Amino acid sequence: MFPALATFAALLGAAVVTTSDVSFVRLESSVATVEAGDRFTMQVYANAHVPVNAIDVTLEFDDVAVEVIEVDIGQSVLTIWTEDPVVKGNTVVLRGGTFRKGFLGEHLIASIDLRAAEAGQGTFEVSNVLFLAGDGAGTNVAVAESSDSKVNFFVYDENTDPSEIALNVRAQIITDIDGNGKVDLTDISSFMAAWSSKDTLYDFNNDGRMTFRDFSIILADFFLK
Repeated sequence: MFPALATFAALLGAAVVTTSDVSFVRLESSVATVEAGDRFTMQVYANAHVPVNAIDVTLEFDDVAVEVIEVDIGQSVLTIWTEDPVVKGNTVVLRGGTFRKGFLGEHLIASIDLRAAEAGQGTFEVSNVLFLAGDGAGTNVAVAESSDSKVNFFVYDENTDPSEIALNVRAQIITDIDGNGKVDLTDISSFMAAWSSKDTLYDFNNDGRMTFRDFSIILADFFLK
């Protein structure tokens, strides 16, 4: 047990160094389940640990489950857009910047108005991100992956079994394992216990496995939130 704890402490220490020096993009959905035909909103936030004055973000979504109605940038922290938000196929591209030296902390980039289409599981996720520092040199800013970089939602219709809706709601595993409103050492300990025993699956990136990537996601949420 001691070697495992020592390894965990070392990884925890490494995370303190790396995650304190990164920025990230997070997504926030207005719903977890939605009826086919109804509209809902996906908000895109950028969190910068150093002043950032230009960003390039590509989002991918399940274009069978949803369609993009509009991309609202009226409340965006970005004031200069190299081009209007582009919706092409199953991607949304957001490219722009600010007049001032740059923004710091978390700010809204865009609100995406969606319409639920075909019943079933859907996803909306960040696929590519570029942040440039407002330092006069256009320096690349390190960007981290977070569990909030991908959102899962469930579209249902009149033919969907109510038990299937309930099952999909329960399946929305978040890194706040104990549900106390924050990601803390208790959640990390639960993850480590499941990792050792292999009797529980905490699959935060929804790839069907419990891997080191899931470990990095819960650590990022612990340090970044």
